[in-house]
Amino acid sequence: MNSEERVGDSAQASRAARIPVCLLTGFLGAGKTTLLNSLLRHPTMLGTGVVINEYGSIGIDHHLVEAAPEDTTLIADGCICCSARGEIAEAMLGLAERMQARANTTLQRVIIETTGLAEPWPILQQILRTPELVERYCLDSVVTVVDAFNVADTLLTQDIAVQQITAADRILISKTDLVDAAQVAELRARLAALNPDAEVDGVGNGAAEPQQLFTGGRHDPSSPRYRPGALIGQADSLRFTPAPTSVLSRTPGLTVPGDQDIQTFSLIVETPLQSERFLGWMEFLRTLCGPTLLRVKGLINIEGQNGPTVIHGVQKAFHPPTVLPAWPDDDHRTRLVFITRGYGQEIVGQTLGYLQACAAGHP
Repeated sequence: MNSEERVGDSAQASRAARIPVCLLTGFLGAGKTTLLNSLLRHPTMLGTGVVINEYGSIGIDHHLVEAAPEDTTLIADGCICCSARGEIAEAMLGLAERMQARANTTLQRVIIETTGLAEPWPILQQILRTPELVERYCLDSVVTVVDAFNVADTLLTQDIAVQQITAADRILISKTDLVDAAQVAELRARLAALNPDAEVDGVGNGAAEPQQLFTGGRHDPSSPRYRPGALIGQADSLRFTPAPTSVLSRTPGLTVPGDQDIQTFSLIVETPLQSERFLGWMEFLRTLCGPTLLRVKGLINIEGQNGPTVIHGVQKAFHPPTVLPAWPDDDHRTRLVFITRGYGQEIVGQTLGYLQACAAGHP
């Protein structure tokens, strides 16, 4: 068993024994700190540890967060997605130790507030692949705050903002009081096109509820509360049925003009797949697509399994595959959903021959 498999096994250990983590992200000025303060005032949020990342060498935001100093850790002088990478494990483990040392206080949950310039996937990679963190923590959700007043210009010019949105399990729209209802409705539609699998909520005056950041396991396949995601049930853009004269029918993916050619599309495979061949195809895609593969999520019908294998990845940060004990519905087909940019959809289509051979039982 290699080290990645050991980490994957640890990641599927009992969720009850691990501390849930929410990655709170959003571009500069979106209102993350205001939202965080609102959340920390909630009476059920006692025992919340906060890791704050600031880009500059002098930290300010941690002084603005209304949490006890011993419950807050600052990572300054660089994004935790790049130059301050190694500090995230130290910060999270230190939080647990400090809170355990206090009487009548234990660490119940952690919120990581990133700098507005942080890419989500390197941070997720650390949480999902660092053995010391996997043993103690589990990733509950990625929440992205979007500024309704400035987001139109931001999406046109800032690639990081696009990455933050496509990585999200939930998107919270702030500053809705600064725009009219029609603009909010248009923004909701645009966000749904960029990331159809994310839940989208408005937050008036930055007021958030705990359940908007902590799902209780809705995004964790090992949890009884897991839900596969609405988009997977609607996968119908790419389809093939293996046969002697196999036909692949493709319909155009959903392109979002002006948002750097982001496309959402789906793939259905009618027959069970060989595990090694499927995972080899996914690894092949990750290598070929690189940063153009923004997100992939799916339920996979693997030969010999009673339930589906769940895969979920944000760019290069992939959750360990998880096997569910049973299918969530009567549809047992493999269903994959992709969010890509540029030539991502084209690359998936061009490599389907390999997956097709796999489904047809070819060597």
